[in-house]
Amino acid sequence: MLGRNTIVDTDLFSTCCAIENLWLAARVEGIGVGWVSILNNDELRRILGIPEPVVPVAYLCIGYAQEFLDEPELQRRGWAHRLPLGRVIYHERWEGEGLGSRTPDARP
Repeated sequence: MLGRNTIVDTDLFSTCCAIENLWLAARVEGIGVGWVSILNNDELRRILGIPEPVVPVAYLCIGYAQEFLDEPELQRRGWAHRLPLGRVIYHERWEGEGLGSRTPDARP
């Protein structure tokens, strides 16, 4: 894996990018993907026989969905709320409240 000499977790980052690409391609084909996050990695290792040096990055459910909801399930059920983009997008540095009222193309 390129970059692992200086950034050890590069393989994990590449795996996450691959998952996102799979997710986007699946959606275009009308296939749903769900990332199961309510699990214990140690139990998953035991059940699936995953050896210790392997990091289970994602446990995905993939298949044809009955419907695609207009808003995320967590938000729809009130379990989580979407943050305004201005609170999570930063320009050049990580400080303050993100872009706030600026647009991503705006320069300070």
